[in-house]
Amino acid sequence: MSMPTTRRVVTGIDANGKSTIIDDQVLTPANPLDPEGNPPTGVIPGFTNIAKTDGIPAKAQTPFVDYHGKKIGLVDRSGVFCRIVDFPAVGDALDDVNFMHLTHSLDFGVVLKGSIKLVLDNGDETIMNEGDVCVQRATNHAWKNVSKENCRMLFTLVPAEPPKNETTGEVLQPTDTAHLKE
Repeated sequence: MSMPTTRRVVTGIDANGKSTIIDDQVLTPANPLDPEGNPPTGVIPGFTNIAKTDGIPAKAQTPFVDYHGKKIGLVDRSGVFCRIVDFPAVGDALDDVNFMHLTHSLDFGVVLKGSIKLVLDNGDETIMNEGDVCVQRATNHAWKNVSKENCRMLFTLVPAEPPKNETTGEVLQPTDTAHLKE
């Protein structure tokens, strides 16, 4: 199944202090589990890694590093990450790829196309539609595309302090996503 591409235009400042386009290319969604960045198959979502900052606040004039097609974790403590995720329609099919996970990040998830179910570990669920925005505040969650059409979301992930269980004071540990890193 073919997923839509994304055109990414990156700007910078040249040696004379003038704004310039330093990168302009069309990106094809990649399998986040594949070290070669091949397209996903089946229920595996497609990741289009747009950019990652080098620190917070961002150092806007450092050399641009292209993370597209690379195996990287869901979030990186060293900077803000922006990616597009294409979730294939799975309907009632078994989906053990889009698992419940917790990251130490504040995520802004915008539904660009289609609809998707947000599932929380306490059993809360809600359907999000095109134009809806989720402010994901370091909670344990999963995304399930139970519709008949693909869903495209834009995510911006900002590193955050680890959440704590208010009752016990225990720090909630992030989900191990080492399988996503090179």
